[in-house]
Amino acid sequence: MCVTENETFFIDITEKKCPMTTVYVRAKLDTMTSGQTLEVRLRGTETRKNVGRSVKALGHALLTDSPVTDSPDLYCLSVKHC
Repeated sequence: MCVTENETFFIDITEKKCPMTTVYVRAKLDTMTSGQTLEVRLRGTETRKNVGRSVKALGHALLTDSPVTDSPDLYCLSVKHC
């Protein structure tokens, strides 16, 4: 399987608890290359803040951070691997 620079990956960590949420995101980012995007679905504002801070601290770009329509307390983050 060829991996392209602009490929998008997805993980759902809605059932994971902090601090493991950041561990799952980092583990996935570690398998990716520069230019690829990771879509992360998560639950809760605290998790949202922690994951956002974590990906920025790792040097990646947080492209979007938005609530999931019709799903209270669910969010979707889009992270570009840098």
